[in-house]
Amino acid sequence: MKDAQRPLCAGPGVSEDSYAAGFHACTVLRDGTPVCVRAIRPDDKDRLRIAFERLSSRSVYHRFLHPVKELTFDDLRNLTELDFHNHVGLVLTVEEETGETLIAVGRFVRAAPGADIAELGFAVADEYQHHGAATLLLEHLVGMARRGAVREFVAHVLEDNREMLEVFENSNLPMRQSFEHGVCRVVLSIPT
Repeated sequence: MKDAQRPLCAGPGVSEDSYAAGFHACTVLRDGTPVCVRAIRPDDKDRLRIAFERLSSRSVYHRFLHPVKELTFDDLRNLTELDFHNHVGLVLTVEEETGETLIAVGRFVRAAPGADIAELGFAVADEYQHHGAATLLLEHLVGMARRGAVREFVAHVLEDNREMLEVFENSNLPMRQSFEHGVCRVVLSIPT
């Protein structure tokens, strides 16, 4: 791991849940943009709402596989108040004049409490797509999945979302794909 990507909270004896919940690292995107990778927090509700409102309808559709007009308070609570065992979420943020701005979210949710299979999802602000944001989040989520004994990620990706499929294809993780009704089911194996 590069020095710039070294987690600031790692240490021996740290539980998987508290490691993930306290995760924070500084790094850069492929274009050199400095970013913070950190655990999503309950105080991110407003940042997440703003980030969602800035997404194009195409990006929203690619993330949710159907149109979504807004995130309700319950949605925001469910997406920011995580247990970091069954539901792990990371964000990428940049510093702007107005403060910290959320530019990408990656998360996995176990198929059932304690299961070793988890569903994976990403959303990246349109202006930061194609800069390695999802790749960066995936790398950190894989590390957290290993620590938490998750052995497979499953993602459902629209067939026309070539960018996301390429992130998975370029991850160097063993991958299986199946297609049905315009949706690709991607299964990524997480080596131990």
